[in-house]
Amino acid sequence: MTEKQLKIRQQAFALTLCTIVFMAVYNLCTWYASSLDEVPSFTFDFERMIPFIPLSIIPYMASGVFFCVVFFSCKNRHQLKILTWRMLFVIITAGIFFIIVPLRFSFPKPEVSNIILKLPFSFLKRFDSPFNQSPSLHIAFAFIFWSVFKDLSRWRLFYMIWLIFLGISTLTTYQHHLIDILTGAILANISFIIIPYRKNDLKYRNLRSANYYYLSGWILISGALLLYHYVGNEGLILLLAALVMIFIGFDHQKNKALIYLILPNKKN
Repeated sequence: MTEKQLKIRQQAFALTLCTIVFMAVYNLCTWYASSLDEVPSFTFDFERMIPFIPLSIIPYMASGVFFCVVFFSCKNRHQLKILTWRMLFVIITAGIFFIIVPLRFSFPKPEVSNIILKLPFSFLKRFDSPFNQSPSLHIAFAFIFWSVFKDLSRWRLFYMIWLIFLGISTLTTYQHHLIDILTGAILANISFIIIPYRKNDLKYRNLRSANYYYLSGWILISGALLLYHYVGNEGLILLLAALVMIFIGFDHQKNKALIYLILPNKKN
């Protein structure tokens, strides 16, 4: 068996494993939530202003395609291994929260008149439950997908734009509330910290530091909105701290190879 054939078999195995675990966890959590007498929801008041955009179902449904493509986009076995562990981590961790803190989507979904767009919405209604909300696996997956797609030489910009639209679509298709998005981002960044890429490679040390700043930023954004919801406008001051954390994280990520260039012969 050639190296290429072996790699494809490993990629197919990783995809199959993650798919089976996802289906098992998702369906178990759906069954549990549907068996409860009442499942609460959590929304911020300003979410009522978010418009329902039927066309956004297209990037939303693309998550399933990316779920398959990302495994075959890995450049080497180590990247595939890290991707697989991160996917399994967020699926299982999200499932634990789906059971401990079950939430449902609470906005009534408007009727879709376009016959073409109506098909995927009918599919969602049949197979995608209103439960399993927070953290959003669509968002957690999108971050993890980008950790692989960003290293591609071709289609990198396409994937970046599409993943941004995918993130927005979780709100505009009326599938998730904002708290689900925030917790999904937090979960993804925790996976980057717990399961780092090339832990002992000095070249990636700044990138690992960036993940801590990004995680702090998402937590501060969540804290700011929760304080705003329960206390008032004073809580929004945390948004400034969140922006600082995200900016520092971006700066670390941009300069991830700086130490490696200065000390090329030393290893962590």
